[in-house]
Amino acid sequence: MSFITIVLFLACPLLIFAVGGIFFKRRRYPLALLAVMMGIVAAVVGGINGFHEMKAQVVSEYSEELDSEYKTALLKKYQQAEDILRDISFSKPDQKKIDYALNLLHDFDSDSVAEKMAVDCPDAAVLKTYAKAMREVSTYDGHMTNLNVLENKTLQQLAADLPDNYNGALADKIIPFKRLIIGMENEAKKQAASDAQNAEKHKKSLEEGKYGNLRPGDSEEKVTAAMGKPDRINASETKEGSIKQYVFHHNGKSIYVYTKDGVVTEVR
Repeated sequence: MSFITIVLFLACPLLIFAVGGIFFKRRRYPLALLAVMMGIVAAVVGGINGFHEMKAQVVSEYSEELDSEYKTALLKKYQQAEDILRDISFSKPDQKKIDYALNLLHDFDSDSVAEKMAVDCPDAAVLKTYAKAMREVSTYDGHMTNLNVLENKTLQQLAADLPDNYNGALADKIIPFKRLIIGMENEAKKQAASDAQNAEKHKKSLEEGKYGNLRPGDSEEKVTAAMGKPDRINASETKEGSIKQYVFHHNGKSIYVYTKDGVVTEVR
């Protein structure tokens, strides 16, 4: 009990009853009765206050017990998620296991929970980000290319959100993962720039009506001399004559040369 409760429940009633006794001995009965009533009121108030204090203490202890159990459950979920993510393979991540890990970490979406568990579960936010990133990777069923990474803005952002200086329990997986995704994105950008440049060169050559100094109207004999060895030749005989398609690959593009009866008709 608090000091105030003790005073109200014990000290005040005793003191008031003592005063009432004095009034009673002096035959001042109204004052004695008043003192008795005041003593009873003080005792009742003190008792009620003491009851509320005891109730609050019981509730507090119960709340602390529940809080302790909840924290234990959260820690267990955190450790389970960490173990699952540790075993996830980048080459072919198991989508169901990743989803389960994300579900285990769901409670940590709450800022209050994350703050409460910051000491015991310091990597919760990083693990969630990594799990979400691996979830994106899993959608490619083990066949993710540089171009896939370049097109997947969500994956790029998740990888960027992983801290560069992370040194937690899964640092040996998360840091290489971040570097790999960024590397694949950069390679895809370089390839896209190169493809665009080659496409422009190809377009310009076609617009000039030539490719390797080959133009419509040239003899078919000039095709291999100008273009080199073809990757394949498709030939067919029609009512209109002998048609051939020469297929070449230059600057990352397929080039088609068409001839009819030994004469170049089109280059594209």
